[in-house]
Amino acid sequence: MGDLQFGQIASYLPDLVDGAIVTIRLSAISIVMGALIGLALALARFSGLRLLSWPAYAYIEFFRTTPPLVQIVWLYYGLPLFIGHDLDAFWSAAVALGLNIAAFFAEIFRAGIVGIDRTQWQAARVLGLPMQDTLRFVILPQAFQNVLPATGTTVIYLIKGTALATAIGTPELLRVGQLIALETFRPVETLTLVAVAYFVLTYPIALAFQGLERRLAKSRV
Repeated sequence: MGDLQFGQIASYLPDLVDGAIVTIRLSAISIVMGALIGLALALARFSGLRLLSWPAYAYIEFFRTTPPLVQIVWLYYGLPLFIGHDLDAFWSAAVALGLNIAAFFAEIFRAGIVGIDRTQWQAARVLGLPMQDTLRFVILPQAFQNVLPATGTTVIYLIKGTALATAIGTPELLRVGQLIALETFRPVETLTLVAVAYFVLTYPIALAFQGLERRLAKSRV
C-alpha cells in the first residue's frame, strides 16, 4: 500500500480554486433563484386559492420527490429536444438546482408562516393593515427568524449538491477533482482536498447562520 503523496497534486491547486469559484457561482445563483421561487410558492400555498395553491403543491411535490440528478440531466439533454438548441451546462445546472431547492424552501417558508401565532394576524387586522403589509411588516420578519436553522441546513445541502453538476460536465469543484485524479492517478489525495474545499466553503456558512440565530434570539429578550 503506497503512501499518500499530496505533493504530486500541489501544482493543480489553482485548478481546484477555479473549480471552487464555479461552485460558489453555481450555489449563489441557485440559492437566490430557489429562495425567490420558494417564497412565491409558499405564499401561493398559504393563499387558500385553489388556482394558486394546487399548482404550487404539484410543483413542490414533483421537485421534492424526484432526484435532482435526473432533473439536471433532463434539463441539459432533454429540454433541447423540445426547444431546438443546446443549453449551456453551467446554466442548466444552476436552473435545475434552483428549481429543485425552491421546493424545499417553499415548505420551509410555509412552515414558518403557519407557525406564527394567530394573535399576530388578529393584531394586524385590528390595526387595519392590508394583507400585503401584514405579510411584509408583521408575519414574514417573524417567520424569517423561525426558519433560519432549516434554511441554513438547506443552503449547505445545496452547496454540496452542486457536485451533481459534474454529470453534465460543469467544471465545478468535484468535476475538476475527478479530472485531476485521472491525470495524476492520485484519487485519494485529490478527493481529500476536494472534501476539505467543500468544508471550507460550507462551515463558515453554518457559523454565520448560528451567529445570526444567536443575535436574533438576544434581540427578542
